Amino acid sequence: FVRVGFVVGERNLYLSVAGYSWLYHTGYFRLRRYITSKSQRTRWQLRAMQTLHIIVLVFHTLKSLHRSTEWQNEITLFQSGLKVCPANGKVFYNLAKVTPDSQRNLTKLLYHESVRLAPDFEHALNNLGNLYRVEGNLKTSVYLLSRAVKINPEFAAAHMNLGVALMKSGQFEEARNHYDRGLELRYPYPDCVYNLGILHLKTNSVEEAEQAFRLGVSWEHELSHLNLIILLDNSQRLQEARDVALLGVEKFPLRSDFRFHLANLYGQMEDYTSAETEYKAALGLEIKSTYLLNLGVLYHRWGKMDSAREAYKNLLRIEPGNQKAQMYLARISKRT
Repeated sequence: FVRVGFVVGERNLYLSVAGYSWLYHTGYFRLRRYITSKSQRTRWQLRAMQTLHIIVLVFHTLKSLHRSTEWQNEITLFQSGLKVCPANGKVFYNLAKVTPDSQRNLTKLLYHESVRLAPDFEHALNNLGNLYRVEGNLKTSVYLLSRAVKINPEFAAAHMNLGVALMKSGQFEEARNHYDRGLELRYPYPDCVYNLGILHLKTNSVEEAEQAFRLGVSWEHELSHLNLIILLDNSQRLQEARDVALLGVEKFPLRSDFRFHLANLYGQMEDYTSAETEYKAALGLEIKSTYLLNLGVLYHRWGKMDSAREAYKNLLRIEPGNQKAQMYLARISKRT
């Protein structure tokens, strides 16, 4: 019931609050005994003390109930922090982190206010820089992330995020330096090694990209799995790609992408039965137009025209303007 600032964790106050309650009640009963021993006419004094005592208990109980409601979710909790410490940049940072993705403008405003109040708060700079990168404002993103790593040179996530922004800006050498620094500071760092693999692909260093993705696979990084499958597929190393895809299906059974890529590989290897099974498994997890289109193409190549027609029609039901499905369906109609 005493304002101590938002940064102090309330769970650390339990013992002190218990001590405060003990002191209060000890003092109350001692004062009551003192008044009773000093005077014979104590009825009105005792009633007044009891009334005040009840008022204090009710007041603090209501305060406790109100504070408990603020702990129902993170948004109300951090909003309550603004009442206590309106000039604390970390309060705005915490509130920005829990703001829904659909309210991106509000998130940016909160991060900007956090940076204004705490210019050297590297985590706010990092998150704000990421928002600008997603929006395509790479110049501002690089500026903010550069500030973050300058303030805290050992901030691994900021080095990786700066590397991503620099890579998207075409500054590949500088991006590589920050990826390497991120991996030096945090190892293993699956996201960083994955982005390093993407950088190698952009610079046509396919062998280095494969090494990076395989390292990510050993750390069970989902996107590293997917990109290694695509890389091996594009290199016509179909059996290796299939093995990685099978591993991905095992590790990430609820991700439809692995089933889809595995089906594509089986199709290229002319194992049409297995391909059909995997396409249907992918569609069982998630309905996507590309899945239905490739299933139709598989039936087309397999000579199962009725099944191909049904797959294309199902695709056009969810995406009426799909030109490839319309074209393939027209070809089937001409044949029949």
